[in-house]
Amino acid sequence: MQLRGPATKSGWSEGDALPGEASAPAIPAAGAFTFEPHQGLQGLEDLSGEWHRLLAAIPEVKFNHVPGWYRAYLKSGECDPARVWFIAVYRHGQLVAICPLQFQSHHIRLLRPRFLGTVGGDELQLSDFVCARSTDNGLLRYELTRWLRAQRKFRWDVLRLAKVSEDSALGSAVQARLPGLGLAVHYDDSAYFDTRGSYEQATRAMTSKMRSNLRRRARLAERSAPLRLESCRQPADVQRAFDIFLDIESSGWKGSTGTRTSIRCKPSALAFYTHLVREFTTRNACVIQLLWHGDQAIAGQLGLHLGRTLYVLKVGHRDSNPTLAPGILLQDQTIRHACGLPDVDVLSMVNNPRWLHSFKPNTVKVWLYCAPNRTVRGVLSLAGMWLKRQWLAHRRKPETSSSRDV
Repeated sequence: MQLRGPATKSGWSEGDALPGEASAPAIPAAGAFTFEPHQGLQGLEDLSGEWHRLLAAIPEVKFNHVPGWYRAYLKSGECDPARVWFIAVYRHGQLVAICPLQFQSHHIRLLRPRFLGTVGGDELQLSDFVCARSTDNGLLRYELTRWLRAQRKFRWDVLRLAKVSEDSALGSAVQARLPGLGLAVHYDDSAYFDTRGSYEQATRAMTSKMRSNLRRRARLAERSAPLRLESCRQPADVQRAFDIFLDIESSGWKGSTGTRTSIRCKPSALAFYTHLVREFTTRNACVIQLLWHGDQAIAGQLGLHLGRTLYVLKVGHRDSNPTLAPGILLQDQTIRHACGLPDVDVLSMVNNPRWLHSFKPNTVKVWLYCAPNRTVRGVLSLAGMWLKRQWLAHRRKPETSSSRDV
């Protein structure tokens, strides 16, 4: 459901730009930053040249820093591109950050506040601002909030920054100066493996029982056919592997005869991943791993390799032989493979699904941050969220299970 405010006399909705506007003149903040808003896909393309120069100056580029990540989302059909804004941030005339923001469909009954926050489509997993994680950018979130409260181009009530990893540039900026009237909630965790050493070092927390289980399942599989991991990164190989991955991911309970939640069953998801593969293949950054059992691919992972980190975005496996646990076997093979790559220091699983817990990965916390605008709806909405959190805490519900409803 789209969240829109009431129509104004000029015929446009609150939260939208004036008709025909894709960007606005730069507006100075009270501090050292100057902010310039750019709207939708056209705004992204207008920033493209500067954006790529900014990436060249960031020591650790993540998948959600690259314009192709947002271009794939805007072209997927899942959202109205006009509700997405890219706030260019300048210091002394030089671009130092881009803050992707979106008017969200999150809502609160009765009050109906306008939520502005991180870009959050169904397939987008972690959020970040495009900038270096440095002390120079420590006040970025604080100054952005001040600017958003002062500007008059679009109206909002609550700034809702969701799925923010504490080790991200945005996470560091929020922690540097938390908003006085803000709300911080532990949303989830992001799992990863340190692959700079051996496989044994990367999985040192794994129990002996799990190691024995992995060996047993591998032996069971190899009684009938050999197991082989194929890692595809070259453009021709990636497209072939992507088609195989889609077949695998839609073959089981998520397919057309099951819950219909597979990529191929959701047109916007299929469009997103198709554009994503195309965007990152041109950077030689798209990696698809396939686990073969004889001549059949039984599991696959779709990932991105940027810097010294390999990110796993999507996992699928066939259900035809659950005794083999192909998803588990693929994960084990992926860790071994990453440990052997000289240009990969971290294998990031991005999320922390339950099936991964038996591998005992390292984790970083993922947070939800909210701050109100100086509006009645904004202050009352945040007060309502805070009261809900207190009520849930009183009932002793797990934080991670309830924070998604904030």
